[in-house]
Amino acid sequence: MIDNILTCTNLYIENKKQNFTRDRDCKITSSTEIQALFGALYIIAVKKGNRVDVRELWSTDGTGMIRLRAAFSFRRFLFLLRALRFDNINTRKERQNIDKLAAIRDIYSDFVKNCMNNYIPGEFITIDEMLHPFRGRCGFVQYMPQKPPKYGIKIYALCDSRTYYTWNLEIYCGQQRDGPFQTSNKPFDIVRRLVDPLNNSKRNLTTDNHYTSYPLADYLLQNGLTLIGTIKKNKKEIPPEFLPNKARIVGSKLFGFQDEINLVSYVPKKNKAVIILSSFDDKGEDDEATNKPTIILDYNRTKSGVDTVDQKCASYTTQRRWPLAIFSRILDITGINAEIGFNNTKPTEESPRRRKFLNELGVSLMEHHMAERAKIITLPKDIREFFSRYQTTVDEVPAIKQNGSGRCHVCSAHKNNKTTVRCDSCYQFVCKSHCKKTVQCDTCLNTPMEED
Repeated sequence: MIDNILTCTNLYIENKKQNFTRDRDCKITSSTEIQALFGALYIIAVKKGNRVDVRELWSTDGTGMIRLRAAFSFRRFLFLLRALRFDNINTRKERQNIDKLAAIRDIYSDFVKNCMNNYIPGEFITIDEMLHPFRGRCGFVQYMPQKPPKYGIKIYALCDSRTYYTWNLEIYCGQQRDGPFQTSNKPFDIVRRLVDPLNNSKRNLTTDNHYTSYPLADYLLQNGLTLIGTIKKNKKEIPPEFLPNKARIVGSKLFGFQDEINLVSYVPKKNKAVIILSSFDDKGEDDEATNKPTIILDYNRTKSGVDTVDQKCASYTTQRRWPLAIFSRILDITGINAEIGFNNTKPTEESPRRRKFLNELGVSLMEHHMAERAKIITLPKDIREFFSRYQTTVDEVPAIKQNGSGRCHVCSAHKNNKTTVRCDSCYQFVCKSHCKKTVQCDTCLNTPMEED
């Protein structure tokens, strides 16, 4: 994925070079710099900085984040964010004729494959929709008043109900044009496409009333899966006795059975009824502690997988154009999935808090790029001090030759004022008239500065 993003981004940068007078303002990027960019986005997300003015994060008055300044200049960070591309910009128009997701299709497909190949879901899985907040120019922004963002890009997700690992995804982009990407958006077909890789695995799927239906439960049974889900009260397969009415007593329940599929109607309060269709449990038992049907408890226990992932993504999001918005959701889900995978490899140890894990993930992604940055001899003094305190690679920084002379960079060119003195911050030659001598005792010199 990184190599694909690198190729597409550098292709875009090459196309834009004619708009820049200086080559250094439009340098091509590298895989280590791309990874460092993603690491910086994670760190910004941990600090809740996705809605903060970027200039504040690069502030030099002590309120900014020195790690970001050490990794990128302010201009370079903005340039990389604007240049980030996930497809061949030269062929996009042709691909958009048959695919609305052409701008991010390859990366999205690779991400889903990686999610599937690196995790085995548990016994209970959940399908529901996420809404990634977005109000920009995009042909398939959805309005969902029941979701907190209300407007955004809708994503159907299949998650592990226990760990909340996102195993499969499908982005809703409306009605596709005729071609290989044209698919049905009916709830039955969406569920079928998401669960097909798990057929005959004897897992249980939990859905809400948007997806649950008798034909779906029957289809899943034929393919080695079971279903628990609330069902809409206007479905023709629901007997009238199961619907809400004033005569039913609070706490009462009705059970209906047909082959391996059963129906439960439970009255939690007056004139209300919760109706659940299930092929998971056909015994019709009650829980002794709560006096509720066990199917109700199973549903409550497994229903929130996708909603929890959506909430976690919103808590620490990397979001900032719609392809980048979708990619930021991919980064958000990657952070959650990576944490789950990390915790599964060390089950006996105490799991780190998500905030701490994302921070460490961001730092590790920036490590190689920071090692390269530490070799630059013209970095500002505070950044060089940062490297000396936190980076083990600082010893690799080449020593500055003290011999030799050069023209003072402050004096006007016609003076040609030669000097052997260098500035401690930028290492440029400077004459005695334009510099000041700083005196420090050994005690102060060896006392480390306080961390920002």
